[in-house]
Amino acid sequence: MGLAIEIEYVTAMEKIMQYGVMSMPALVVNEQVASMGKVLKSKEVETLLKKLI
Repeated sequence: MGLAIEIEYVTAMEKIMQYGVMSMPALVVNEQVASMGKVLKSKEVETLLKKLI
């Protein structure tokens, strides 16, 4: 995709709850919850990123 991105692994429950995430793992892109409760394959992450960026 040729994107420069920043990845942050968050474990602080306070921050996780701010997004309304109730199950892990979760993926948040540009402050929007893109996925939760599912381990995504790389192709699924790529598809989500294309929709959200």
